[in-house]
Order: sequence, then C-alpha cells, then structure tokens
Amino acid sequence: MTKRTQIKVVQQDMWMDSLPPILLDRIRLCSSEREVPAEIPLMVGLAAVAASLGSGLEIQSGTNRTTRANLFVLLGVSSGIGKSEVFRDLLGPLLAFEDALHRWWENEPLVKARAGEELLKARISGMRTEIRKLHSGLATSFFEKLQEAERARMACETFRHAPSLLADDSTSEALAQMMFRSNEAIASVSADARYFLKRLGTPDTKEESFFLKGFSGDLALTNRVSRNAVRLRKPCLTTLLLTQRDAYRDFIDKSVKNRSGLLPRFLHARINHSKSDLVRIDGRTTSRIRNDYAERIKDIIEAYRFESSPTTVEVSDSAKQFIESIERECRNAAMTDESLHGEIMRRRAEQTWRVSLCLHALRYGTTSTLHPLELSDAQTAVQIVTRFTATPEN
Repeated sequence: MTKRTQIKVVQQDMWMDSLPPILLDRIRLCSSEREVPAEIPLMVGLAAVAASLGSGLEIQSGTNRTTRANLFVLLGVSSGIGKSEVFRDLLGPLLAFEDALHRWWENEPLVKARAGEELLKARISGMRTEIRKLHSGLATSFFEKLQEAERARMACETFRHAPSLLADDSTSEALAQMMFRSNEAIASVSADARYFLKRLGTPDTKEESFFLKGFSGDLALTNRVSRNAVRLRKPCLTTLLLTQRDAYRDFIDKSVKNRSGLLPRFLHARINHSKSDLVRIDGRTTSRIRNDYAERIKDIIEAYRFESSPTTVEVSDSAKQFIESIERECRNAAMTDESLHGEIMRRRAEQTWRVSLCLHALRYGTTSTLHPLELSDAQTAVQIVTRFTATPEN
C-alpha cells in the first residue's frame, strides 16, 4: 500500500531556512535594505537562476524524461513598494554579465565579422570577374572555391548580431530572433509589465502560442515576408513579470475567463506588503553576501548558459520518491477535474522539478552535475510551488 503524501504549507520562515545559504542570505539582505516581503526577492532570485541556466542544465524527472529550469514568474505588488530596486538587486549579476558580453562582442566578433565580410565580398567579386573571362566549360573549376567563400561569408553574417541573456517587452518575432542568436534561450523580464500583460492576456494570439512553446520547449517556426525565417528546435523561455496589483488582477481575471493555458505555467501571487519584523543583517557581511550571490550567478552562466547540449542532474532516491508521490497525488485529485484548478494541479509536479533544479544549481554551482538532487531541496520546492500556484478565485 502506497503511503499518501500530504502537501502542507508550513510557516514561511521554516521552509525558507532550508533555502541554499547563498540565496537565503541575499533574500534577507534585499528584504532588509528595501523593506519588502522576502517573497519578492525570493521569486526574482529564482527567475535569475533560471535565466542564468537557460537550457544548459536539466534534471532527470522520469525514466525517459528530463525537465529544464526555466520558470514563468508573475508578481502583483503595491505601487511604490520598491519592486524596481529588488529587480535590479537580484538581476544585477545578469545585467553586468550581459554588459560585459556586449562589450566583448563589439570589440571582437563584430569587428572580425565585418572585416571578414568585406574581404570575402572582394574575393567573390574577383572570382566572378575571372569566371566571365572563361569559356563555360572551364567555369565549373571555380565552383567549389565560390561555395567555400559563400559559406564563410554567411558564417560572418551570424556574428553581426550580439547574443543576449535578457529581453524586455519584445514581440514574439523579436524574441524568436534573439533566441536564435543566443543558443535558443532568452529571459523576458520586466519590472513594470502592465502593458505587456495586456498583450499577453489576449487569448489565441501569436504571443500566447510562442510563450507556451517556449515554456515546454516545443518546435517553433517563425516565417515572415519582411524577415528571415527562424527555426527553434527546442526554445527555452524564462519569464519574470512584476506589476501593480490591479494589473495583476486584470491578467488573472482574463486568464480565468478565457481558460488560457499560460496561467497554469506561471508561479504567481499578489504580495501583501506588511510591516512585519525584518531580519537584521550584520553590516560587516553585506559585501560578502552580495559578492557570493553575484559570483554564483556568474559561474552558473559561464558553466551552463551557452552549452550546445545540456548536462543532466541525477536525483536521489528519497527526492525522486517524494516528487513522484506528489505527482501521483495531484494527478489523481485532478483526474476528472477539467477546471483551471485541475490544470494547475496536473502541472504542480513539473513546477516542483523546475524549482528544485534552480535551488540545486544555487547550492552547488558549477558542480551541480556531481551531486544528486537532495530531498530537502525538493521539499522546499514543493512549499514554494504550493504558495505560488494557488487557484485564482472566480
């Protein structure tokens, strides 16, 4: 007889104490400095890790199944609470890395690509001049050389556009182009997503379809007359949207009314700003906390973000049994439930795998694949997912 696993939401401080120390310290520091609820830096930090990993790290979530770390996060907070400051604090290491990446690209690949293009254009032009002077039967001798030069010129063209980690309020076509140049991964982030949510909340649109494919990694083909076709074999999209409470409520209401498939994929909540006691941080440790978090994010990006094929994290037996029991329980509870609540429940285990992988990467960094997922991180992930996948009220 299988023992039934009860998913209980414990007091916040209890499960937050089980977070990886690097994340826990950074959350508490940000919460103390900005005087915001700890849940805001927690979710922004998890989204930052998901964006840093891209599609470079997966977890063995089943016999023939792997799950990536990309998350969809949506938070509704009061205006003036300081969400932009939290956004900059926790995403700061990614922004700094992307700035350095673009400076390197401008000084190295872009310059070389432009110089190479000009050289190859001159070479190809010279070949064409020689071809015109030859009899038709001898012109074929230049064919292979011309092919080689054209391939090199096209390779130069691919380096004329910078790779990106982050995007803000971009159309699905623009996101597809950026992902094509960035190892098929991108993070769409916004500290004020009011107007973007209006577009994303419209049902049966290309934006909604693209986001659904980006979450699950389904083949995405973008063809437009005015731009080159883009083929994404396994797109990896991470989303972090912060907005005011009324815009959050409007998006949720539209999603419930339209039965959008996007909402069950979001970790979302309306955060109440209370004057609860904040954790006191020793001023002598603030620099170390910031540096440790920034270095861990940088290490994760360098180790996994630009890998052509993902590496896989194994799972300890205890963590595997725990999450599998949650999956069985949630699927059984939602077996005949075709409501939005049923859709959310059926995705709860998948969301748990994703959050668990983010926590695991934060804990072990570049050695993540050398350690199996631990039960404690799986249990913490369940608490986070349960808190941020509540069924909206009708």
